[in-house]
Amino acid sequence: MRREDAWDALEQAQDMNEKVRPMGGWYAFYGIAFGMTSLGLVLTLGITNSAAGALVASMVAVPIICLLSVYAARQPVKPLGYGPLHVWGIAVWGVIYGVALFVGMYLFPGDLLWWAPMAVLSALPTTITGLIALRRSRSTK
Repeated sequence: MRREDAWDALEQAQDMNEKVRPMGGWYAFYGIAFGMTSLGLVLTLGITNSAAGALVASMVAVPIICLLSVYAARQPVKPLGYGPLHVWGIAVWGVIYGVALFVGMYLFPGDLLWWAPMAVLSALPTTITGLIALRRSRSTK
């Protein structure tokens, strides 16, 4: 490869990066929407402390999460570092969600002082990953 060809290829890659990088900002919507869904789900499950509450919360949360999954799958571009970012967000969310439900159902049933902070905490991992993806999509580097 000649020097001019290498410079042309590098310039084309930089042009492509400038066009594609901003398209990864959709993950901010996904992460924040997933986080807010989790917040509502955890809070409803904990406060109602009943089968009816669990049913209603699940009937709202499951379709939202399914729609978010379809939305994510249909995006033409994945954000920079999408794989590790998404795995980190969902894995940390899963741990927090599991601890919130397991500990809360047995030790703090219906206790708002447990469920409100845990609901907020469960929303943070995917919200943070969404904001990271948004920052990366707006970055020039």
